Amino acid sequence: MSDTVLIGQIEHETNTFSALPTDVSAFADASLHYGDDVIADLEGTNTAVGGFLRVASEENWDVVPTVAADATPGGVVTAEARETLLEAVLTGIERTDPDGVLLALHGAMVSEGERDGDGYILDRVRDAVGDDVPVMASLDLHANISTRMATHADGLFGYDTYPHVDIGDTGETAARAMAATLRGELAPEIVVERAPLLPPLPELRTETEPMASLLAAAADDEGDGIPDVSVFGGFSQADVDHAGFSVVGVADRSVADDVRERCRALADEAVDRRDEFDRDYTSVADAAAEAATWDGDAPLLLADISDNPGGGSAQDGTGLLAALLDAGVEDAALATIYDPEAVAAAAEAGVGAELSLSLGGRSGENGDPLDVTGRVRLLSDGNYRNYGPMSTGLDVSFGRTALLDVDGIDVLVGSHRQQPYDPEAFRSQGITPERERVLVLKSTVHYRAAFEPLVGAVREVATPGLCSPDLSAFDYQHVPRPIYPLDDVV
Repeated sequence: MSDTVLIGQIEHETNTFSALPTDVSAFADASLHYGDDVIADLEGTNTAVGGFLRVASEENWDVVPTVAADATPGGVVTAEARETLLEAVLTGIERTDPDGVLLALHGAMVSEGERDGDGYILDRVRDAVGDDVPVMASLDLHANISTRMATHADGLFGYDTYPHVDIGDTGETAARAMAATLRGELAPEIVVERAPLLPPLPELRTETEPMASLLAAAADDEGDGIPDVSVFGGFSQADVDHAGFSVVGVADRSVADDVRERCRALADEAVDRRDEFDRDYTSVADAAAEAATWDGDAPLLLADISDNPGGGSAQDGTGLLAALLDAGVEDAALATIYDPEAVAAAAEAGVGAELSLSLGGRSGENGDPLDVTGRVRLLSDGNYRNYGPMSTGLDVSFGRTALLDVDGIDVLVGSHRQQPYDPEAFRSQGITPERERVLVLKSTVHYRAAFEPLVGAVREVATPGLCSPDLSAFDYQHVPRPIYPLDDVV
């Protein structure tokens, strides 16, 4: 008789410094699927649910799909959205009485009334299934691990890459641990060891030190009875009391004490090497100056790292665009400025029309609107599919989109906040990115997976925005102190 395994996804990375509420419509604008559509839309994709489904097929499980929801990072998740999505999971549990539950969570959700959103979800699921049903969750590398999360789950499995090219692999790891548990081959226990570190997002890139060697050591610790050891960098834009760096092991109870020692050693090593998380960034002025004279064989890529919607910034900053225009930069393409009002104005003017408008800057987070005059080159629904190595096969959208030619710079303007980490963000809108002289992306790290092979150089530009790597710019009230780099730690 086949085991019945319920699957669900409720993912959000919450930037608590953002005033943009994350409601049900924010999930619908990004990725929201219910029931059988979860399988139809996500099977075969490089997503955690895609990974769950691959193992489910191998194990011949009876799968209960409930909901798959993922909103672009932003402000606090409304209680209504949290409860609406969670109800789909709880109803599935009540209806089917599953043998196991696999969840794709983020680990940095903050919601109204429940600041530990992921811990709350796991708590409610545990209450629904009881103590004897295994509950396991995949998590983002940027998860802030809480005691509540570890208490109510049997396994927490993190991505090992940033850019996150192993999301599907992580789903498979969680599902294989579930299979071993259901067969009685694994009695899982979670061990958590923390470090007083809160590294900014760019410094958690896993191809650079210290993350590269910390993750390699974690992988070496895995083996028989130890399905996973994860290094979680934490999410620095979430001001919560459980924010920060942690090392988490999932191990059979017989070896859990040994795994705890290994996790503690890695956490201590991260503290000892904390200075390696520090790095320098390119100023807006220097980026514009280099772009004006760039004559490489492949494009210069300017990463607008602070106004990244993938970390909860508003995506409406125009400071870098203004500097490029002032420097006379041409043969450039920028993705993407969030401004539904500008898109509506462009749509009213029509393709081929020239119009003057105020662009971006509407959130109040990233400077003032920029007055520009441009020609409408294209209007579209903004839909495309990722073909690069991250979230391969996933359908995403900028919403209603306008392509404006502003003094030789192609500017994509969208109606949904969506991080443009895949080249299809350009190609779907009629731009061939490798033929541009300069590319500008509102992304912090994820763009590297697909864009680095196409460009001649990358500059991380320290623009204004809610993903700024300068954490001293934020008024933290809840993170545990002392914590590096906000404080000196020993």
